[in-house]
Amino acid sequence: MLVAGVLLGPAVTAQADNLEVATVDMQEVLMVHPSIMDAQQQIQEEQMEMMAELEDMDEEEAAMQQQQMQQQLQQMQQDLLEDAIADVETDIEDIAAELGYNVVLNSEGIVSGEENLDSVDITEDIMEEFNGDAEDMQPEL
Repeated sequence: MLVAGVLLGPAVTAQADNLEVATVDMQEVLMVHPSIMDAQQQIQEEQMEMMAELEDMDEEEAAMQQQQMQQQLQQMQQDLLEDAIADVETDIEDIAAELGYNVVLNSEGIVSGEENLDSVDITEDIMEEFNGDAEDMQPEL
């Protein structure tokens, strides 16, 4: 085992020399990403529609339907958020690559060693990109 470590040492070091590391605050990014905001809007609209349907039912029917509707809403929420998070991750990878980074770490997940990590926080760069996209999507008056 020691021989393998000695033989692989230079290769690992060579790879580490090309490693450009960035960090990003995922919580902050998730709050402004258009896909997340769209998913939240769709979930809220569906919830309002379901509540209106329940109001139109008598108490007994509403009680029976409420649990089923809650399950449908939870499944919709899970599906929409999974898709939105995948969009966020893809966008982060693309922006990081444009900026020259080949590894992006969630800054919230770094427990120890951040002071030894030669990295740059690109959260603001990513948020600016998303805010620009959101402004481009809004209709001009």
